[in-house]
Amino acid sequence: MPPKAAGRRMRSGAVQLSALSVLSLTLVACSSSTKASCVDGWNSHGGSYRVVPDYYCDNGGSYGRYYWYYGGRYHGGYISHGSTIRPRGSKITSRGGRVISRGGFGGHSGSHGG
Repeated sequence: MPPKAAGRRMRSGAVQLSALSVLSLTLVACSSSTKASCVDGWNSHGGSYRVVPDYYCDNGGSYGRYYWYYGGRYHGGYISHGSTIRPRGSKITSRGGRVISRGGFGGHSGSHGG
């Protein structure tokens, strides 16, 4: 395959991946209720992240290792196809059942306590 054709194919793949990311963000942002999972950012497998107990994400996680992952598909202790960007205007509930954000415009509730 000529180098130019290979370059076009790579750019096309990047565009498709970006379009999938935008669609994923749109779906997460438009829903009235979103499930959040605390994930271990250092323990991923094929684009999926290992879900850990909520308390790992309390108070900002640990040196960026643990963080909230919004939406996505959960399977066998791992989650994928979600977003690390917190959706606005959506009620956010942790996988453990705790309300992280009540949603609405301008409303915000932190994830303090347990």
